[in-house]
Amino acid sequence: SSGINAEYGHSALLGPATNSVGSDFNYSAFVTPSATIPPTPGGDRHQIEAAALDPRGQLLYNVAADAHAELKETVLWPDGWTTELDKDGVKIFSRAQRKASNRIFLSESHFLCSLEDLFDVLYNQMDHVTEWNQGILEVEMLERFTQNLDLVYTIGVGGGAGLIKSRDFLTLRYWLKERDMYYIVSRDINDPIKPVSKYPRGFNGPCGYVFFPALDGSVKLTYVVNVDLKLPLVPQKVITSNLVDVVHEFHMSLRNKMDDYVELKRRTSLYSS
Repeated sequence: SSGINAEYGHSALLGPATNSVGSDFNYSAFVTPSATIPPTPGGDRHQIEAAALDPRGQLLYNVAADAHAELKETVLWPDGWTTELDKDGVKIFSRAQRKASNRIFLSESHFLCSLEDLFDVLYNQMDHVTEWNQGILEVEMLERFTQNLDLVYTIGVGGGAGLIKSRDFLTLRYWLKERDMYYIVSRDINDPIKPVSKYPRGFNGPCGYVFFPALDGSVKLTYVVNVDLKLPLVPQKVITSNLVDVVHEFHMSLRNKMDDYVELKRRTSLYSS
């Protein structure tokens, strides 16, 4: 089948691929002339903020930057993906990992909104995520380090017919924009700011969202889930089935949320004009 970015004509840069994902990625948007992360919106401001962090904050900033690099690698990895679901305009793939026991999931869908609208809902409005995302029971903003780095606490729903219990997560979030592509990167950290309570602690490797303008005028969202539930006695097929259902529901709920968001903006604009 066509390569990861064949729609833009860059598939040759990755070589031959089977079970590839993401037919409309612009590979050139991922390639930078050096290892330096390009400036985000407000570029120098973010770099100045990061330089002013205390040692803990600077360490977390570096952890987030490394997670961003790993998320890029996941999105561009061309081989080994198994199609788990292709339904309702949502495609979900999974593959084994080289350095971890859990499978990693990559999903894709399109949205009729602007890049900025999607960023606003997925990052800025994190406090309201439980209003539309049924996979999250509770969310709390714990600490904001810079305008593009923060620490959040979430509790996720269980599943698997009761075999998978609810878990909590301590998640570092980091965002940046490279050319016309947004990244919202997440990964778990160990930090005494939120001790383990009644919920078992979940573990997220580098994961998150990548979104950019597609050729058809929509916004293409790639969502990477890299969660280790630490359930050695639960069959992998049960975990996979549960995560596929959760990811599909996420895309459908986000689509409804974005439709409502865009309509509310339209009505507000009409009233104010």
